[in-house]
Amino acid sequence: MFLRETVLKKAGVEYRYWRLVKTYWDKKLRKVRHKTVAQLGKLKPQEISMFKKTLSGKVGKCFSWEELTARKSFEYLAVAILDRIWKYWGMDKVVDNVAEVLAINRCLCPKSDYQVSNWYNETILPKLLGETINPTRIYRTLDEIYEQGWKIQEHLHAKIRELKLDDYEIIFYDITSSYFEQSDCELAKYGLSRDHRRDKKQIILAMAVTKKGFPFYWKVFSGNTADTKTVKEFVSELTERFGIKKACLVMDKGMVSNSNLEKIEVEKFDYVVTLRRSSIALIDDMPWKYLRSIDESNVNRKKEYFQYHSRRAYYKELKRQGNVRYVLCFNPEKFLQERKDRQEKIESIEKYLDNRNKELSAAKNKRNVEVLREEIERYLEKRSAKKIIKFRLMSNGNTYQIKYRTDEEGIKEAAKLDGVWVIMSNVAEVGPGELIDAYRSRMEIERTFHNLKSFVEIRPLYHHEEQRIKAHVTVCVLGYLLNTTVMHLVRKKKDFEDLTAQTVYNYLRSCKILELEAGSEKRFKITTPTEEQINLTRVLADENLLDENKVQYL
Repeated sequence: MFLRETVLKKAGVEYRYWRLVKTYWDKKLRKVRHKTVAQLGKLKPQEISMFKKTLSGKVGKCFSWEELTARKSFEYLAVAILDRIWKYWGMDKVVDNVAEVLAINRCLCPKSDYQVSNWYNETILPKLLGETINPTRIYRTLDEIYEQGWKIQEHLHAKIRELKLDDYEIIFYDITSSYFEQSDCELAKYGLSRDHRRDKKQIILAMAVTKKGFPFYWKVFSGNTADTKTVKEFVSELTERFGIKKACLVMDKGMVSNSNLEKIEVEKFDYVVTLRRSSIALIDDMPWKYLRSIDESNVNRKKEYFQYHSRRAYYKELKRQGNVRYVLCFNPEKFLQERKDRQEKIESIEKYLDNRNKELSAAKNKRNVEVLREEIERYLEKRSAKKIIKFRLMSNGNTYQIKYRTDEEGIKEAAKLDGVWVIMSNVAEVGPGELIDAYRSRMEIERTFHNLKSFVEIRPLYHHEEQRIKAHVTVCVLGYLLNTTVMHLVRKKKDFEDLTAQTVYNYLRSCKILELEAGSEKRFKITTPTEEQINLTRVLADENLLDENKVQYL
């Protein structure tokens, strides 16, 4: 048994790492082989001397190689950095330590609340927090998180200002849905599913983030709540609970109603929103004749009617109506894609109807004409094609045939707004380009929802009690807060701008802590950190996390 040194050269600098190697006889190959028992990483001269003397039996306090044992390994660096970020936000002063465990778990290895305690014991968190966790403790903490929901939001709102991470000049607000596997909770209702799961009951999550993506407001509504019904309550909370008196609210078209806009203006907020197609049709100054003249062959020439803002956004400001501004925007790429998608949809529907005709021709029993008509109408409605495909059922012996045609006028009507979107705003003092930028920045809230669903895995929901459902949502938002902070910190550094939180965790995950035992002595050893892990630790926390002398005090 001996120490083996490995020398690596990077950019002209030598890095020396050590590992414990055991000699054994390979019966199959009939020769002596070496096996690495433990990676020791960088060692100080006195540590190298101690190991060599111990292995050679030359120290007074000596032990055999068989006594040197790696008791356990713990997930370390990613967990320790997220613990630092949690304390950076001061969340340890607001909620129980178990809430931190649940939020960090959402970032690194989303588990059901029942399974989190097993994951927890495989990390360094028990030694950092000094807590024993079991499912009962977790459920009790969820009840406490529910009771502290508003306190948590008010704390984050104040911390964003205190840490100077962002201001509230622009606030992005939107809603999404998340479904249940099974639930009889009053919140669980069938509604418009953003997850394309009409068959599942769901909740609605309303959320507001700053322009850099930091969350400070969220609320859970029953699954059948209309988008527009959440806005007035949100606007009232901004003034009454958070004390925000001036801000520009950026929202998607689903939030827009006359009463909502009136409420926003009464509270003296600005707004930037987009309009539904049905609302665009009511604008007096729309250049319909020109829009109808654009086709695939002349789109590059016709776009010159608009002013250039970016490759995907040409614009023309329309006539104001009172204090309301309208900015007509045109995206040539989207125009071509929507034309292509519509043609492919028509071809797909025609293929479906042709196949149905073949099935009807081969049918031996007489079909109920009303049932057949309802079936086809449901299909066309699902494909949003009732205005562009017309059909009638013709008797054919003991069955029917579907006679269909494409409605050219319907297609022209649907196509007149291809590539078009309209911004409506009451902001008077900025140019149209700034309104476009403000609205396009709404991608921040869309990234929030994507992160919640695909990364911290807010869905599907398995809880059945209202307070636990709301607490679960809060835990997921706090996990998203940690992810956002990680991305905020790394993107300020050169060469790290394109990293996502998930990529960062993947880099950090392999850095673990080994618990070594030799005789009566125990010691923690950090696996040799890579260059990326060292750099990320500097950016996200500090290098003390890689100082083994300090690790011994865990």
